[in-house]
Amino acid sequence: MMQRHNWFPNPTYGDPKPTRSIDCTVHQWGSPNNPGIILRHSSDTAGGYAGWVVSGLPAGVKCAFIASCGFADTTDTFRGPLLSVKDSSDNVLADSKTWANNERLRVGLTVPSDGVVKLIFRGRTGKDTAFYQIICTEAGSDESFFTGGTMPLQNN
Repeated sequence: MMQRHNWFPNPTYGDPKPTRSIDCTVHQWGSPNNPGIILRHSSDTAGGYAGWVVSGLPAGVKCAFIASCGFADTTDTFRGPLLSVKDSSDNVLADSKTWANNERLRVGLTVPSDGVVKLIFRGRTGKDTAFYQIICTEAGSDESFFTGGTMPLQNN
């Protein structure tokens, strides 16, 4: 049986503080079986986000960042993609769509040679947006069934 890795730096959300946040707050949210974060922009300015640096990824490997997202209205699209992955030089590697209706989002990419990426979350201005069951794992045909709690998992 294949054992999955979750390279997201804090999969149990005991301390949900992002590596960097601009114009937003982040709070722990959810149950032990469904852990996550609540993100809220603190003003009407575009560009606010919470981000985590994920390091130690295997260079050249195809990975997927997967997260469930609560409601984010189509009219809030000025903020950009809900999930974005950048390399260590802030070049965009992959983006999700700009809105969600309580659904699972997936962003696939090939890990850069330094093994470092930045995972960016964007929410709704002045309102809460939930992100939960956040994982970074090897991309594969069975990843859509992997939610962080139902398959063997090694948290790195």
